[in-house]
Amino acid sequence: MASIMDEFLSVLEQVDSTYNKLIELARSKTDAIIYSKIDELTQITEAEQEVMGDLIRLDKERLKIRGEMSKILKVPEESLTLLGMANMFEKRPQDKQKLLDLREKLRLTLVEVARINKENEELLQQSMEMLEYDMNLIRSTRMAPTTANYDRNALSTDTILPGGGFNVTQ
Repeated sequence: MASIMDEFLSVLEQVDSTYNKLIELARSKTDAIIYSKIDELTQITEAEQEVMGDLIRLDKERLKIRGEMSKILKVPEESLTLLGMANMFEKRPQDKQKLLDLREKLRLTLVEVARINKENEELLQQSMEMLEYDMNLIRSTRMAPTTANYDRNALSTDTILPGGGFNVTQ
């Protein structure tokens, strides 16, 4: 059981390390969003996809080990949460403390990931709103004035003015 426990702790440490990579990428993404570095944002997103692939692989490994532990301990897999496992190790205070420390470390890491992602989401939303505002402004400069532009059915006939720029042939 000790070796499987060490393997489980090792996988959880790798998960925490991988989430920390994700935090660094998210912080870089924040800068790329703020300074409108689209190429950099694309590269960061691709790197995030690779890190997410690593997280998926580690999660499968974690679930596999948890299943093995469930069979050895003859308890349902659902009861093998970090807190539940720590409570099982009352007679082994070192392992219990490792689990509790790792649980707290993972919790804090995930809280940080969620915070940065929320911040990036808000920044992207603001960028989209600014882009929409700019597009509406550009569209409105190309529209004819709407005063008394009605057709027979009393509907407004907004028309787009021709071309952008000026006529060089004059």
